[in-house]
Amino acid sequence: MPNTLQMWNALISNTLHPDNVNLFSHKDESIALFIEQSTEQQEKVRNRLIEGVLERSKIKDKQHYVKLNQAMLIRLLDKLYSYQQYKNLNSKIAYLYETISRHLENTLDFIEDFFSNYFDRNEKVPAGYLAISLKELCKQIDIMKTTVVPFAPAIHAVVNILINNFREFCLRKKGGATYNELMYQKDLMNQLLTDQTLANENSIKEVLVYFNYNDNDYLSYLYERLSSQIETLITRKEQISTLRFEQKKINQLPSKLNCSLSSDMPSLKEQVNHWIEEEVKFLEREPMHFVVPISEQNPKSDFYVHVPFKGSEIYLLHKSFIDSGGAPGETYKSLFEKTGSHLTNKNQKGFSTESLQKNSDKVDYEAKENVKRFLQKMMRNIDSY
Repeated sequence: MPNTLQMWNALISNTLHPDNVNLFSHKDESIALFIEQSTEQQEKVRNRLIEGVLERSKIKDKQHYVKLNQAMLIRLLDKLYSYQQYKNLNSKIAYLYETISRHLENTLDFIEDFFSNYFDRNEKVPAGYLAISLKELCKQIDIMKTTVVPFAPAIHAVVNILINNFREFCLRKKGGATYNELMYQKDLMNQLLTDQTLANENSIKEVLVYFNYNDNDYLSYLYERLSSQIETLITRKEQISTLRFEQKKINQLPSKLNCSLSSDMPSLKEQVNHWIEEEVKFLEREPMHFVVPISEQNPKSDFYVHVPFKGSEIYLLHKSFIDSGGAPGETYKSLFEKTGSHLTNKNQKGFSTESLQKNSDKVDYEAKENVKRFLQKMMRNIDSY
């Protein structure tokens, strides 16, 4: 326990504990004295904190000193908050708890303002402050829902993703949230509710890019929007140009430093850029088309289907088809025998069953990603039919 906070610690941990049999016997004069002592303690603690920081020459020592006092103040605030949840507290004791809590909060605010460089934002916020903040966030969720009622369906889709995030945060963080986590959600919400931000999808995107809102659901939404946009274009050149233009627009939007929804994931810009690069890479490959030339000499055996896949990718397509129940009664080998000899790509004309089976050893990450991208594109096309 830092010497700076010894008086408050003794008062809160012992004298004012709800289980103290003498607590409720204190008269008005005693309660007034406790409040007076705590009021005087505020100024004393501030002076001691300043002296303590000045006495320490090393930045690391200053930081440790401030963090220690910050953490202890939060623990004392949490104790008082838990005391306030006790049943059958009389009004005088409840007022005493509330007043001393305010003194502690003022001191914690002083540390945050005066020693901001040393303040630990990965420390959990006091339980009472968290409860008030989560209650306010829930009210703002309702305001957000009401605000977007007259707006376009596309805005509703984005806002629903955001509302789910805020709701999940409020439920998940009831037990505790750090300053960074809470301030991210509060700042994001306040910015979204500023002016007419929610009236326009682009203005929402600007806010989310600025706050590095690297949420999986929002990223999936962006991918679907871009995919739908390029699916309407006829040529690969148009599709690539559109993707590059969208990439340029999102990269030109400002982003807040050291800020993100999830610190464990790449930034929003990084993930969008990676997805666009992969899409462009896929589009730049040889276009998929089907050619079925029938030989006049042997029309039953000399016809081919041209595909843009490598041998390992052809193997994967067959394997996933069989394993998913696409051809009941068939095996990989029997299906290869019926299809392999009629497939051609830029490297080979016709595949034997043995060569396709050997390609199982050549399956790598790139092959899997190319096949997944092709299958995902098929699914998107089916949705549009």
